[in-house]
Amino acid sequence: MSSSVPPLPKVELFVDHLERLLVLPPGRRGPAPLVLLEQEGPGREAEELADGLCARFRVGGRARVPYAQVAGAPSGPRRERIGDLFQKLAEELERNRPGGFGRLRLPQFELMCTIIETDLTQRQPAVQARELRDRCYAERRKDSNVLKALEVISGGDRVPTGVPALLWYWLRQPLFNVLPRWLYGRLQERRMTRRGSWYRQWAGLQKGTGFFRDARGLAGTAPPAGTVQVQLLSGSGSPSPAGASPGGGRDCGEDGCDDDGGAAELRDRTVDVLLRALLTDLEAAFRRPRLSPWGRRRGSRFALVLPQIGAYPEWTPRLLRQFPPAVEQTGCTGAVLVAAVPSGGDGAEGFVDAAGTLKSWAGATGRGLGRVLRVRVAPHAPDPAAARWLNRYPEVQPGRTHSDAAPRVEALVGGVAVLAILSGTAVYAVDWALTRNSDACLGGASAGTRKSGDAPPDWPDRSPEKLYQEVRGTIERQNKEADRAAGRPGAVVRTVVYLGVPVTAGSWQEAMYSGAVPELRGIALSQAELNRAAAKDEGNKVYLRVRFEDAGPGFEDAPDVARRITREIAREGAGGNGGAEEIMGVVGLGQSRHATLETRDELGDNGLPMIGTVATAEEMLRHRMYRQVAPDNGREARIAAGFARRGNVVETEPGVCAPAERAVVIADPDDVYSANLSTRFTEEFQDSETIWYSTSERRSRHSAQGRDDVEWVQNLSEMAASVCAALKEERRTVVYWAARANEFGAFLNEFGSGTGCNGRVSVLGGNDLTNAVVDVERPSERHPGVRLYYAAHALPASYPPNVRGEVFRNDYAAAYGNSDPWREDGRAPLAWDALQVLGAAVNAARQNAGDAEFGRGTVQAALKAGVGGTAGLRGASGSLAYGESGEVPRDKRLLILHHTDSGSKVVLECGALDNGVEKTEWGPDGAYDCPRDAD
Repeated sequence: MSSSVPPLPKVELFVDHLERLLVLPPGRRGPAPLVLLEQEGPGREAEELADGLCARFRVGGRARVPYAQVAGAPSGPRRERIGDLFQKLAEELERNRPGGFGRLRLPQFELMCTIIETDLTQRQPAVQARELRDRCYAERRKDSNVLKALEVISGGDRVPTGVPALLWYWLRQPLFNVLPRWLYGRLQERRMTRRGSWYRQWAGLQKGTGFFRDARGLAGTAPPAGTVQVQLLSGSGSPSPAGASPGGGRDCGEDGCDDDGGAAELRDRTVDVLLRALLTDLEAAFRRPRLSPWGRRRGSRFALVLPQIGAYPEWTPRLLRQFPPAVEQTGCTGAVLVAAVPSGGDGAEGFVDAAGTLKSWAGATGRGLGRVLRVRVAPHAPDPAAARWLNRYPEVQPGRTHSDAAPRVEALVGGVAVLAILSGTAVYAVDWALTRNSDACLGGASAGTRKSGDAPPDWPDRSPEKLYQEVRGTIERQNKEADRAAGRPGAVVRTVVYLGVPVTAGSWQEAMYSGAVPELRGIALSQAELNRAAAKDEGNKVYLRVRFEDAGPGFEDAPDVARRITREIAREGAGGNGGAEEIMGVVGLGQSRHATLETRDELGDNGLPMIGTVATAEEMLRHRMYRQVAPDNGREARIAAGFARRGNVVETEPGVCAPAERAVVIADPDDVYSANLSTRFTEEFQDSETIWYSTSERRSRHSAQGRDDVEWVQNLSEMAASVCAALKEERRTVVYWAARANEFGAFLNEFGSGTGCNGRVSVLGGNDLTNAVVDVERPSERHPGVRLYYAAHALPASYPPNVRGEVFRNDYAAAYGNSDPWREDGRAPLAWDALQVLGAAVNAARQNAGDAEFGRGTVQAALKAGVGGTAGLRGASGSLAYGESGEVPRDKRLLILHHTDSGSKVVLECGALDNGVEKTEWGPDGAYDCPRDAD
């Protein structure tokens, strides 16, 4: 198309830089500029230039930038107090919107128009303010479907007749009519009088002055019957003297045609408020573009063009004079005002200089005083260069054009996505709330119908002592194979000591409590695995012999054994292996007792690395040479306390459970394991009391005197009575069994038959209450009222943590059968892991030493550095990631099981299962977070 811009010399420079200023995106703009096209001589070039700019803004019947071509009379009903200029301006802005721009909202402009057009009928200021608010609300309701619907629901302002209709009307009015009107008023008060608002600055509002109370001075006053009166405007809100309506006779002066001073003041204030409200709304159109599909497509300023010289003589001069200070007060950067005016004398710039000025403005950003550019437009013959440029670039170039459908589709897709997210969140929240408030018992029912017998099914027909000797025989055969390998070039054999309790009697109950058989089986399987690996890589790995050392019942002989070992290693250098150290370390030490601590110190002080199997007391860790594969009591207590406090573990009535509100802790203060575990649990579970009971024949050195949270009992009968009393005082009480497992069955017998609690109790047991012990006691069969949960380090047969656990399960089943009574006992995989850790350190020591000799010092260095590096080793009981100087695997896996007559069920699993695989939540749908070890 051909542009109608007159091809004056260098006009193309001016047009180009003006349009570049116009299409600057939000954030890169300076204050809104005023460009005056001053006509010199008798021609119409200034008007043609302004009209030509508007023609460039519109292509194919659609605006490319938002603009208003203000010329002629408005198309809607005349609003004399507003004036044709502002009425036409609003209509043109609504009509000339580019594709994807969306609806242009002018809330403050429309509000001020309504106020100016209002005639107040009341006389008291407070009543006038409320009347003005109601008039504005009624006008706003005409354009709002929501407010229209509320009006229909409320019944409107007409009071019905009849008592039922009247009652129903006044029930609806407060909620659907009075409240929305009040909220509308509060919104406008806050918007117009907040700190930094243009109205507060313009009117000089004092703190506490309401907007509608002040703005009543901008409204008219309805005259008495038979008279005509106009309320003049006052920025301070006080009424002005009556004057003639601005629609009367004309007296044209510098500010246009006015009837008298009152009408001039009226128009001045009308222009003041309407211009500021309009600029504020135009600036607001570019806010929050990221949240609105339409806002992101608003990239160009509003072009406000007044192309006719002398049009709207009452309003145009005032608008041009007030524009710069209004821009400064509102901070508007989103508009450009272009007006054709008569020549103003000297000072106007030519097109070249004007282009330079516009270019300099394009580099300025932020708020400030509105800039004014006077451009001299004089008659001249058509310039070929300008004509060529105008034909080559016939329209403004906003960068991108958009369709109206694009933001609608984006809004629809975004709305659907938000709705989906909100729906999913709501479903999750409801499910979470129902889960939290559910009274379903964690782990289901405890009792069933299986008949009790004298022993667990499928137990071997051989005695426990015979089984123990068979495992020893397996290890001795593997030791001989290692000795034969020692004769081969490049093969290296070393010894590790296993220090544990033996099986010396035929009692199944004693064997199940001691755990000697499964622990030794784990050692045997681990030795076989390590030696198979050494056979495949004899140049780098070490064959291991396992030497048995009997620690005696309760590890009472262990200190003497330790002293014998340390004397032996002191003489070791004079023996075989060319002076090389033979014993690389010790595994076992599986009970946290005072004798075990003494043994640890004796071995550690003489440089023997130690890897504990199932010992968990934190006191065991207080030596630099000791490490363990089981989680310590501190971690177990944190997990157990959270489990009791959050999980539905206490059965308040059949089939109905709730979290524990109180805990009764059973502990032996003279036992290292029990004292440590009970102390840590009571620290984590605040509302708890402790019952001390000791099986030792010696007099205890611990006293409960002066403590109201501890009670000593002399026998199990007193213990059961105390527990029953606590349950009657608080039904939601859990018994935390931190004592040894030996007395657990006897306590349940005493509680079930010797108390008035009908045998109903919820118990949470520590890790000494192993799977094998539970299988012996079978509390869910023998005591149907008992609800038992207990901690476990592993459930190897049915719940392996990783592929290594699966291999261990298969190896164990191949060696000892699928129906073995210890198939689910966690001591076997822990023993396997312990020897694996020590074996990995021995292999690392040999590889790090190269051709030199290696010994216990290099093994300890490898352990201190963290075997397996950051990832650690993949153990049969979970990940074994120690890190540098670590004594316990970080976030070691722990299970809590619920025992039923058909077996034990996992109800909590927390900790690292494998490298990069960790259980961090537990409970229904992962409702609760697992505790993690502190950094």
